[in-house]
Amino acid sequence: MTEKERNEELTVVIVDDSPQARRLLKLMLAAHLPDVYVIAEANNGTEGFALAQKHQPDFLLLDIEMPEKTGLQLPEELMASALACEVIYTTAYNEYAIQAFRFSAIDYLLKPIQEKDLIDAIAKVRERKSVAQDRKHLQLLTQNLQTDKPQMLCLPVLNGYEYVEVQQIEYIEAEGSYVNIQLTSSKKILISKNLKYFETLLVHFQCFLRVHRSFLVNQNYIKSVKVGDKSTILMHSLREIDLAKDRKKAFLEAMQTQ
Repeated sequence: MTEKERNEELTVVIVDDSPQARRLLKLMLAAHLPDVYVIAEANNGTEGFALAQKHQPDFLLLDIEMPEKTGLQLPEELMASALACEVIYTTAYNEYAIQAFRFSAIDYLLKPIQEKDLIDAIAKVRERKSVAQDRKHLQLLTQNLQTDKPQMLCLPVLNGYEYVEVQQIEYIEAEGSYVNIQLTSSKKILISKNLKYFETLLVHFQCFLRVHRSFLVNQNYIKSVKVGDKSTILMHSLREIDLAKDRKKAFLEAMQTQ
């Protein structure tokens, strides 16, 4: 085995109270990701945490709903123990938990797990393996799980994570398969997500309005609006943004109810 091949290996502990679920994950990994090694498996959170401490894996495949201790109770323990492993949650559909995952930049897989989703999630682990990561996003998850409307957003960037207060976002601009997030501090953050992702993520914040196929704006930072054949929105940063004709009616109604 070459040095390059050794560097590309990943180790995982699977934590799930269903033997069938653990077996399926192992079969999928063996078939599609032979360089990912299952070094241990557990049927509850307590055992899973002990095995993670013992084996120091690159990541955990962690089920949410388990007896004794759920997967959602582990982030604080992982933080306290300074375990440097990533976490990929596996779960049946749970909108409340998924919202917290998205705000905290935590990967998750919906059951029944699709092979492509598993491969993509582990590819992200591999990308982050060579980057010095803080563990604040795990801490943020515990905070975000305590509210149905998280206020802090963790954004995965090239060299780690950026932590942003939602209300400090002035607007989000699409750039192909990426977006630029403009903050009120004048800082811009480039994220490898499309605009629809953020429109869905911020749906519970009524201040965010889709005004164009390329823009999502925070109406709290609109300086003025010019309505006419070509309607435009002037933001506090003095960025002028076109208001699409098919978005004009909904936009004006939203502004009137502000």
